[in-house]
Amino acid sequence: MKKLLILCLFILPLFAFKQSYYYYTQGLIDIHNKDYKSAIEKFEKVVQEDPQSIYVLQQLIYLYIITDNVEKLKNAVDKAYESIYDVEMLNEIANILLFYNYKELATKIVEKIVSIQQDNKDALLKLAEIYFLSNEKKSLEYYERYLKLNPDDTNVYLPIAILNYKLGNVQKAKEYLKNVPEQQKEIVELLNNLLLLTTDYISVIQKYEDYLEFIPQDYRTVAVLFSLLVTKKDIEKAEKYLNKILKIPKKEFLPEYYFYIALFYEYKNQPLFAAKYMQKYIRYAENVDEIPYLKLAYYFVSSKKHNAAKRVLVSANKKFNSEMTKLMLFYFYYDNKKYKDAIDVLYELKSISSTFKRIDFYLGVCYDQLGDFKNTEYFMNKAIEQDPSDHEALNYLGYLYADKNVNLDKAEQLILKALSYEPTNYAYIDSLAWVYYRKNLYEDAEKLFEQIKDCNDPVVYEHIGDVKLKLNKIEQAYEYYTKSLKLNPKNKVVRKKLKGIKKNVFKSTSKN
Repeated sequence: MKKLLILCLFILPLFAFKQSYYYYTQGLIDIHNKDYKSAIEKFEKVVQEDPQSIYVLQQLIYLYIITDNVEKLKNAVDKAYESIYDVEMLNEIANILLFYNYKELATKIVEKIVSIQQDNKDALLKLAEIYFLSNEKKSLEYYERYLKLNPDDTNVYLPIAILNYKLGNVQKAKEYLKNVPEQQKEIVELLNNLLLLTTDYISVIQKYEDYLEFIPQDYRTVAVLFSLLVTKKDIEKAEKYLNKILKIPKKEFLPEYYFYIALFYEYKNQPLFAAKYMQKYIRYAENVDEIPYLKLAYYFVSSKKHNAAKRVLVSANKKFNSEMTKLMLFYFYYDNKKYKDAIDVLYELKSISSTFKRIDFYLGVCYDQLGDFKNTEYFMNKAIEQDPSDHEALNYLGYLYADKNVNLDKAEQLILKALSYEPTNYAYIDSLAWVYYRKNLYEDAEKLFEQIKDCNDPVVYEHIGDVKLKLNKIEQAYEYYTKSLKLNPKNKVVRKKLKGIKKNVFKSTSKN
């Protein structure tokens, strides 16, 4: 069976991403129907039956996040940490966790990446940023390691200067501050000495609160305190200062305040309010990077304002022309079944990306959704040529051939190779059984289906029914068609097959 794609790069979570409905299983059909609880049950069963099915963990992690199942999320992250060594997959999981502010869990995954690739610049920078407010020494260590690999990135001078101040390295801090880019100077001003010279943030917050008891009109202090509380997700306490922030005179109101107000409403799960203030931040701030745009798009999607989300993503794509914005725009188009637009973005991505290695695979999936067999075949072959161990592409192309009833010998070879990497993957077993069905090797297909007859998947049950019917095992065929229709009542083809069996049985009974 073919596998639906699910989002998951940095904010991959932003847009649920589903691969072709043939490939995966009922769980992925559930994602398509936004029945996340049912999808979780299906994916958990896959993991239970096949402990090697690490490809499911990414989907489960995302589903646990959006359904607020923290305990299961922690267990899934632990399993990912123990079993996944693919840096790209680990990076996607970390990005999802970071976007949804599960920093502690993300840290574990990113540290695993660094243990695999010690010179991974992106991972080193992520760790430096994650540890910035919690462990100055570690944060500084990772910033310095990153800077050695990327010495031209002057944007890290400011955080390195702040960390040196906190650790008492005043002279080093001054040296870095001299080279801070001009557009960041106002941030230096915003941070006062009290914050720079301490690591006891609970004490800092308390001192700010005590200070504001005596001088409540000090708007700068109100703003710093509010941003600290929001950063630490102390939303209940931050809410006490929200009205004071909003009453700051325009001439003293910095654009950065809008950003923290947007985050405040994001954490309160009020995306429309979050969108309102993130739009203001983008409008008034200087040198805004792509992250606020992507957050704004996420707020609109969460509010079901899809046209607004599209406008933001298209604008961000033109403005930044970056891999991240193109990926998010691609996910958005795919999720909304705009496959032609998704293909256009993938071609743009192909021209600039040096890290995203599965573009050909995703192009094949999109062309398949459009019914373009020739291009689907071409790009799946390109994906396999680029990575001969890509078992998803191997199975996808093999099943595609079986589904079209062409190149059956090659289909068998492709799927057998996929199974050599994932021998217990029941989607792959179904694909091979379907090849045997196409070759009229019904007994061989039946033997394979015996291995996965309890998988609780409507497509597999329909296939088993087809094989049983060919073997003239009418009652068993009727049983499996019934199981398939129960799991997917909208399947008109299976309903027609059941009616056909009833009709033939009735005729046979009448003759007798």
